[in-house]
Amino acid sequence: MKEDKKRILLELLEDGRKNISNIAEELEISRQTVSKKIKEMEEEGVINSFTVDLEEKALGLRTKAYIILDIVPSSELRHEFVQKAKDMENISQIHHTFGRFDMVLEVLVEGDKELDEIIDRIRDFEAVEETETLICKYTEKNDPGDPFRTVLK
Repeated sequence: MKEDKKRILLELLEDGRKNISNIAEELEISRQTVSKKIKEMEEEGVINSFTVDLEEKALGLRTKAYIILDIVPSSELRHEFVQKAKDMENISQIHHTFGRFDMVLEVLVEGDKELDEIIDRIRDFEAVEETETLICKYTEKNDPGDPFRTVLK
C-alpha cells in the first residue's frame, strides 16, 4: 500500500470525522489527492464504512457476553444457524474458530434476563450441540484500530 494511503488511514483511525481539508493540511497534500485516495480505498475494500463508536453502557447495554458454541458437522445446519444468528440484533459479532469450539458469538444486552432468552434461543437450534457463556466483567482495552495502526506504521 502506498505511503499516502497509509497516512490517510492513520488520520482516519484517530478521528473518522476529520474532514478532507484537515487531513490534507496535516499531511501536506492536496484535498483532491486525499479525496481520490479515500474513494480508491473504498472501491478496493480497504475502507468498509465510516461509523460511530458508541458506548454500550451509556445506551443501556450493560451486559457483554461471549457465547462459545460447538456446532454439528452438517454444513446445511451450520449455514441455517448462521443466517438466523445474523438476524438476531443483540449478536454483534459471529466468529468461526479453530479449536475445541466451532464458533464464538459476542452478545450485548441490557441484562441477565435478556441474555438468558438469547442463550435459550441459540440452544434451540438443531445445529447447536453445546454452549458455554462467558460474561464480561469489565473491559481493560477496546481499541480495534490498534492492529491496523501497527500495520500502517
